[in-house]
Amino acid sequence: MDTHGPWATSTRGQMEAGGITRRQAASPTNFSNEHEDAFMTMATQILKTDEQKAICDSEHPLLVVEANAGAAKTTTAAMKINQLIAEGVDPGRIVALSFSAPGVQAYRDAFKRIGMSLAAAKAVQVGTFEDFCASWLMRLEGLEVKRPTRPEEVRAFVLAAIPGARVWASDRFNLELSIEGSGELAVEGLLYEFGEIKGSMQLLRQGEYFQISPECAVEIGRSFTTLAIYRAYEKQRCVSVDADSEQTKFRYSGDATYDLARILEADDPCFTWETNPLRLGLQAVFLDEMHDTNWAMFTVLKQLLQFNQGASFLGVGDRDQVIHAQHGADAYFMGEGFDTYIGKPERLPLTESYRFGGAISQPLAGFSAKNYAANRAHISRVEVKKTGSALDVLALINHAMTARPGLQPDSPKSQLAVLLRNPSASVELEHALRERCIRYQTIDFTTYLERSEVLFVRLLLGWAVGLQEPFRTGIDALAKRATWAFLSANASVTAEEQTEKSLKVNGASLKHFLEYMLPDALGINDPRATRYLYTSVDDAVRRRICKAIDLAASDDIHCLAGVFDFLDIGNLARRVYVKEQEAEDARASVTGLLKASEKYVSISQFMRSLMAHDYEARAARFAGDRIILSSIEAVKGLEFEHVIVPDVNATDFDGDSRDERNLFYVAASRAKTMLTLTYRAGHPSSYLRHFESN
Repeated sequence: MDTHGPWATSTRGQMEAGGITRRQAASPTNFSNEHEDAFMTMATQILKTDEQKAICDSEHPLLVVEANAGAAKTTTAAMKINQLIAEGVDPGRIVALSFSAPGVQAYRDAFKRIGMSLAAAKAVQVGTFEDFCASWLMRLEGLEVKRPTRPEEVRAFVLAAIPGARVWASDRFNLELSIEGSGELAVEGLLYEFGEIKGSMQLLRQGEYFQISPECAVEIGRSFTTLAIYRAYEKQRCVSVDADSEQTKFRYSGDATYDLARILEADDPCFTWETNPLRLGLQAVFLDEMHDTNWAMFTVLKQLLQFNQGASFLGVGDRDQVIHAQHGADAYFMGEGFDTYIGKPERLPLTESYRFGGAISQPLAGFSAKNYAANRAHISRVEVKKTGSALDVLALINHAMTARPGLQPDSPKSQLAVLLRNPSASVELEHALRERCIRYQTIDFTTYLERSEVLFVRLLLGWAVGLQEPFRTGIDALAKRATWAFLSANASVTAEEQTEKSLKVNGASLKHFLEYMLPDALGINDPRATRYLYTSVDDAVRRRICKAIDLAASDDIHCLAGVFDFLDIGNLARRVYVKEQEAEDARASVTGLLKASEKYVSISQFMRSLMAHDYEARAARFAGDRIILSSIEAVKGLEFEHVIVPDVNATDFDGDSRDERNLFYVAASRAKTMLTLTYRAGHPSSYLRHFESN
């Protein structure tokens, strides 16, 4: 799919005139009979269940399908699309939207499964909600705006916003921001929070008189620091051209939907009824993953249906899979919100899971308090295990890879997934996997060897024990940046000084940094030290780090706990990150590193083993099958033969919070054949009671 989605290939005139006609869509001049036959051969003709038949036969113009996990949501939507086409609806006037790129691929795969003609499948406009919004913004604005997707691509804009926000806050409220230093390590956390604010349209929903202030930040449950930086960042992203217009420099993930939503909701929009960008002459709108709909998406959807009068709508979602509430995702948009702002739909169920059998579906039914019809043809198993450490989880992984209980004998290792509540819990497990040469892939989080706090610790320890090469080439630059970010978290240094010194640190070789810059920054007696960096490090931080280095210089592995106590990573992390959870994750990562060190006889031996793992990780990155280590959020929509969910403990994964329960539901419902849930002895989560008797 191109940068602006499938809609970028049609002009507005074509869309308003009805797009591709039914005759054109079926024309053999566009698609050869050979390709058509091949497509049909790939397809599997699937018989409809009674639930699917009711959905396909419904003539209600607004239809919301309440589905269970694994209940063929996308396949059912594809069946409905195919039936509309058979009844005479132009496939070129059907838009099929999804929240994620995997959701888009799921549509295309479903078209093949149900035997939709290749011509019709090509004509239906399939894409993500974000791509849809971006393409119509381009038509509205008459220019193409860059759409970066990685934090690295917008890092400079976030970092530039921090000093601007600091000056604005100081002048206006006589306050310094809570973030100290350059903010180098806070970029991803800030972008995450910006996404929360935009997806929920939180500030816009406060009304036109809302002003960012410390008091208002408290009222809406936000950090004033985040709001001040957000304000400065948005001023960079959307530059005012004059009093009535602005020019957008770029749109990061989620920005296109947010920007279109705020334009559509403006009191004085830049278009008329006739020129509204959403007047597309559509006959049907489909929305898969409807449970992920947030305020910005719903705002666009509401007007999309309003300006395409007569278009039917089908939304498919699972209320128990709402895990992006922080981005504004809310089951409200499948229920009361839909009724209030769009109209009362017919609601139909999809209860039978095709992903797993009764051993998994019945506990999920009890946990989610909803009907769950079992797939009788599918045999599944559930096991609940006590574990004391990551090594116990490793034993379960080893057993699954060798005996493969409940798995197909030829299943690849990539069909085994370990889903983590908090990515920081992966450190000890990753280390154990690497020691046993078990290949793995992390999804949605950085491998522990390259996390900022671990790189910082490794650099200091390697320097203390005199290692000449503490890292493989390629991550030494990351280690320097991380170390300088932790060292220089000092609000008394001006933004200009921070920028200048950061550039010098980034430009230095690791050898030069270790021999000259680090001693200089820490004030260690060295005749070659210039004291150029010294003033950028807080005295208390400097003293603690020097004590840690002195203790580590003994090379005694038993001193490592004391070294980490002196470093006090949790406190340091609070000075460089915005979110408290990021600081807690940093502390947990270093705790995991300490546990991983227990079998080594010296600090230098432990450091060399980590360096060896660096090279092994690089070599294994492109090789063969591997198990999956992932956050739960990242695998929503995916499935695996065997899923292991560690640490389902009362202290880690429990409670009545809707978000917490939904997160567990998503994790447990990813398994097809085998689900393994583990807990620490004496601390089982209340969630487990639904699964222990199976």
